[in-house]
Amino acid sequence: MTVHTDSRIIAAPLDEVFALVADVERYPDFLPLWREAEIVRRWDGGYETQQVIGLGPIRERFNTRTVLQPPNQIEVTSDDRLFRTFFIRWDFAVVPRGCRTGIALQWEVGSPRLQRAISFLLPGVARSMVDAFERRAGRGGPLQVV
Repeated sequence: MTVHTDSRIIAAPLDEVFALVADVERYPDFLPLWREAEIVRRWDGGYETQQVIGLGPIRERFNTRTVLQPPNQIEVTSDDRLFRTFFIRWDFAVVPRGCRTGIALQWEVGSPRLQRAISFLLPGVARSMVDAFERRAGRGGPLQVV
C-alpha cells in the first residue's frame, strides 16, 4: 500500500483554505471524481459523510468520518466495506505567500480489479485534489509546487 502526497502554497488565507476543504458537501461542484457528498451526522469537531465517487460508468458509494482540528489539520477515514484502508490527511500552515496545503492520501479497496485502477490513478488524484482546491480559492494562476 502506498501513500501519495502533494503539497503546495495556495495564495489564500489559511482559514479560507481550511474551510474549503472542510466543506465536503460542495466537493461534487468542483472536485474530480466526486459525484455526491452528504453529511449524515455532525458532532463537535467533525462529521460523518455519505459520498459517491465515480469514473466513467463506475460509481462507488461509501461513508467517511471526518475529524476537524482547526485551523491546521483535517483527517478523513473510512471503515466502509469498500475499503481495506482509507485515510486522507490535510495539513495547513501559514506561510508568507498564503497557506501551505498538504495532502497525504492512502486508499486500498477490496476488489483487485478496482484496486489496480485506483493504484494507477491515485498519484494523479492527490495532485488533482489540491489543484481543484487551489482553483476554488480563486486566487490567480498556478502556484509553485513545493
